[in-house]
Amino acid sequence: MKIKIICFNKVDKEFKDAIKYYSDKVSKLCNFEVIELNEISTINQTKNMIENMKVLNQRLNTLIENRFQPIVLDVNSKVIDSIELKNIIEHNKDVGTGNLVFIVGPSDGFSEEFKQNNYTKISFGKITLPHILFRVVLFEQIYRSFKIMNNDKYHK
Repeated sequence: MKIKIICFNKVDKEFKDAIKYYSDKVSKLCNFEVIELNEISTINQTKNMIENMKVLNQRLNTLIENRFQPIVLDVNSKVIDSIELKNIIEHNKDVGTGNLVFIVGPSDGFSEEFKQNNYTKISFGKITLPHILFRVVLFEQIYRSFKIMNNDKYHK
């Protein structure tokens, strides 16, 4: 199974250890890659969104052509728990392409046009987290999903 994460901006030094910790763990369970895009951030929020969506769509279209199923992480989407995330990953592994790409949007969010795509959209809750902290949570939840699938004692 292949899992890619598309996210904006680099890892802050304060979070490097946590990111590396879970990234290394997930990498032992699947082919795992993080794709970091440079976020456009100017005073003009509309221009930022247009430019960021352009960069995201270019990268995402290549992955979709290579049979990756997009999973958009958006606070306004259906809230799921760890078991539901495990089910999404397991279903893709068993009946899908075995290729998932999780998309964490830029700080200005996703454009309305992007939200209209027929991609699976999920949320881990209604709280607001810094993107870099959310990345740690996402990596941990992917790791937890694999541990649940393998009936390991990590998940209680």
